[in-house]
Amino acid sequence: MMGWLRLAFLMYVGLTIAYFLTSIYSRSVRREKLEKEWDSDPAREGLTAEERRAFIEAGMVHYDKGLKRRLLWLIYILPTVGFLATVYFVNWT
Repeated sequence: MMGWLRLAFLMYVGLTIAYFLTSIYSRSVRREKLEKEWDSDPAREGLTAEERRAFIEAGMVHYDKGLKRRLLWLIYILPTVGFLATVYFVNWT
């Protein structure tokens, strides 16, 4: 029984590292997309750097409340379901 708990603990440590790295990568990709969107629009050429920063920050706030951000929780959910199913089928079927 202690082996399963140790494995689960190590699994969650690894999943936490994977979650944070994926979250950082996903945020940087979204920020880069917003920056490219701002830079490619010719109507925004005369606007200030402060307005550019506000546009990017508004886009990031929208991203933080969006579906893609919430789907990152699947990094925890799917391996947990797989782990519990494996424990169940190995021990009780």
